[in-house]
Amino acid sequence: MYSCVKQCELAFFFPRKSYLCAPLNVPMKNLVIVLILVTTLASCGSYQKALKSEDNAVKVAMIDSLFAKGKYGKTLALFEQIIPAYRGTDSAAPMAIKYAKALYEDESYINSAYQYERFIQSHPQDPNAEVALFMAAKSHYQMSPIYSKDQTDTNIALTKLQEYINVYPSGEYLAQANSLVDELRDKLDKKAYETAKQYHHFGNFRGGYISAISAFENFILDHPGSDYQDDAQFYLLESQFEYGINSFPELVPERLAKAKKYYDTFAKRYPDSEYKEDADDILAKIEDYNSKNTSK
Repeated sequence: MYSCVKQCELAFFFPRKSYLCAPLNVPMKNLVIVLILVTTLASCGSYQKALKSEDNAVKVAMIDSLFAKGKYGKTLALFEQIIPAYRGTDSAAPMAIKYAKALYEDESYINSAYQYERFIQSHPQDPNAEVALFMAAKSHYQMSPIYSKDQTDTNIALTKLQEYINVYPSGEYLAQANSLVDELRDKLDKKAYETAKQYHHFGNFRGGYISAISAFENFILDHPGSDYQDDAQFYLLESQFEYGINSFPELVPERLAKAKKYYDTFAKRYPDSEYKEDADDILAKIEDYNSKNTSK
């Protein structure tokens, strides 16, 4: 049997005869892989040419192409090459805001926050000043960790978001800013509440109840709109009761009296709380103690 190449040669020299070139036995998936590799290599070649080019227009065109494809990370090296060349020109502001966006989309939030803030300082009257202020705040929001970790970045993000809300009270991103503020405040609420509850779990060990009482009192004052308010009020009551009932006998009445005041506040504010039955049990124990010790 003739090979494909041989058959094609015969077809060339003897055109009147029909020689069919047998197709190469290559699986379709391999052909697809080859095509992808070829396309990728061509793309990489264009990118590398743009990086090495001395023509800024070529670099800008490549940035625009990569932006359209959502490949923000690959634009960063190009931006770093051309940003200095556009400073002081009409293209400086559009280039700077685009660079900040590329950093944000690449999840380089520290750098995007810096570039957005720098944009605001350099171009305060630019039409993109509002989005820059919001995105600077949102960059800090992205750096806010889970509630169990240090919340320094959360507090910074709240400050930045509040700044946007104050500067643009009717701004385009106001609803989103308020939503982010609520989310971050909930995180701080949870942090403070869980810290107080951890003290409560320590019980009398290392003064756990004493620390819990102080922490829950502060939580109730500092987080008035929190969803954890009734939880905190109940655990404050329970902490005070356990602290009191386990005190030296001469200190028990005074400390249980304080627990009774906490119960009264809880029952008045949260009559339908899921903790109402447990709170009533604590009250019954206080009244039982008082009835047995009043005559002594």
